[in-house]
Amino acid sequence: MPLRYIYFDLDNTLLDHNKAESKSHQAVYDSFPVLRQVPLDEWLETYQEINHNLWVQYQDGEIDRHQLHFSRFHDSMIEMGLSTVKSHEIGVTYMEKYREYWDWVDQAEETLALTSRHFNVGIITNGFKETQLKKFEKLSMHKYTRQMVISEELGVLKPDPKVFDYATELAGVPREDILYVGDSYSSDVVGGLNAGWQTAWYTGVAGEEEAELTPHLTFSDFSDLKKYLKIG
Repeated sequence: MPLRYIYFDLDNTLLDHNKAESKSHQAVYDSFPVLRQVPLDEWLETYQEINHNLWVQYQDGEIDRHQLHFSRFHDSMIEMGLSTVKSHEIGVTYMEKYREYWDWVDQAEETLALTSRHFNVGIITNGFKETQLKKFEKLSMHKYTRQMVISEELGVLKPDPKVFDYATELAGVPREDILYVGDSYSSDVVGGLNAGWQTAWYTGVAGEEEAELTPHLTFSDFSDLKKYLKIG
């Protein structure tokens, strides 16, 4: 199928969320003695599991964003047997540090710039509106696209069909002419394929997992995406 519009996911596709998260946790761990009562790797494992479960609850409408923000550090500290007196301060500090470490995934900016010279491009992202807009601004993504679909504004999260239906209307081209490039199998690949789009699954940051549906392209190096798009 011919391609006329390329959408990219944001976190762990263009912006290296995992690296920013890891550096932020290290900075917070170093700054708050209460956390150093447990090994850093155990703290990270506990936080990531609880944070993931909270995001699932948020996606399912069981909790709101404020509960998610409050609970991910508070509940992690309870799970680790730590005092929660500093949990709010730790959460605020984490977000401040997280913003400092935002940077591109290796080769992502070059690929986005090159793609934007051959196709209309946009971004589709879960996450909170103000945070995602700040990422967009910090990395000067407006140089390559002004189109960003933030699922929170639609009241649902990927892979909900509403996100992809809205993005299809915004692109103004047939569904089969859209390619979605993203790192999440469940949100990006499944969501894109169910929308009738073509999909490219980026596994260079988050890694690959067991999959039932087959994307049009699976790649871990952006040079493979450029070859697929015939632009490099």
